[in-house]
Amino acid sequence: MTENAESKVSLIEEFKGLTTKQWLAIIGSMIASIILTMFGFALSCLGFLVIAVLLYMVPHMLGVISPKIKAVVGVVFLVLILLIGTFGYTDSVKDYDEASSTIDPSISEVTYENGIVTVVSSDDSLNLRVIYGILGINFSVTGLAESAETTEMKYSDGVYSASVKIRDDCIQILQVQLEKGEDTFISQYEIVRVNHADMLSICFMGAAQTTGLIGLMYFVLLIFSTLMRRSAMKARDKMEAEGRLYPEGYSKCKECGTMVLPGEITCRKCGAPIEVPEDVKVLHKKDFFECSECGTEVPIDAKVCPKCGAKFDEDEETVIQHADGTVDSSSETFECSECGKEVPANAKRCPYCGAEFDEDEE
Repeated sequence: MTENAESKVSLIEEFKGLTTKQWLAIIGSMIASIILTMFGFALSCLGFLVIAVLLYMVPHMLGVISPKIKAVVGVVFLVLILLIGTFGYTDSVKDYDEASSTIDPSISEVTYENGIVTVVSSDDSLNLRVIYGILGINFSVTGLAESAETTEMKYSDGVYSASVKIRDDCIQILQVQLEKGEDTFISQYEIVRVNHADMLSICFMGAAQTTGLIGLMYFVLLIFSTLMRRSAMKARDKMEAEGRLYPEGYSKCKECGTMVLPGEITCRKCGAPIEVPEDVKVLHKKDFFECSECGTEVPIDAKVCPKCGAKFDEDEETVIQHADGTVDSSSETFECSECGKEVPANAKRCPYCGAEFDEDEE
């Protein structure tokens, strides 16, 4: 189907033309991509790119090549995953006042009250700090969404303490970190406050970040492949107009599927005669004659018709049609002085080597 033909087909008609396998490919790739995103795969290294390629390539391999259909699939996926990321995780983080576990055996309690974080410990040599900021949730992965502030904790009478400035208008988390050695940190999270409106907002921001990356990769892939395909279609249309390619549907041998080029009258692989309608025939690049039994175009050196099997009598009148459309016919032949092959007696040039004959030459 050419580019012009595709543009005349409405989007609804294109969707109606999809086969069952193509529908299953579209739905299956969308479900798989949603599951991978929900479980945080998009947050891994180049995970968003893998999901975009999966969503694009699975339907493509099943023959879904329409850019309009692929664009709709991409938009539907992005809307669904954004809704899931916004509303699906609002209850995944609960408000609590005390730490759910300790970060070291020497620490017995971590609490927050009235802007003061306290850590009860009998060990006065611990290096503790408090990191706090706005909570971020990106498909169940929790972390600090904005730049965090850090406060070192001071020890006095068995208690580490630090004063933090917690905003009253947003979700916040506290993270108490214990430094052991050079690179080892053991963390403890404490949710300070959570309300539904803030949760929706922060879930939306986290989901939008991941959704945007997947959508960017998907539509870059779609635009690039569409431009490449249009370029290939223009090149093919030009070659068809110049007679270097048959239109789609006539460009392959009906017997074995080998590519057929204009000018070929028999398949180069299986030898089957090439049948092309008159309205798409082009000037032959080789001389031929028509079988007297079935009318099939036959190479000039054929002894048997490749279609009906009729044998050709050398004594019968030979009719040769040259590549330029001229015709030579004669029941008598003579030997070409250049290539030594038999040609019709009234031929003006040799159909085999192209040598031109003088009027006096026999």
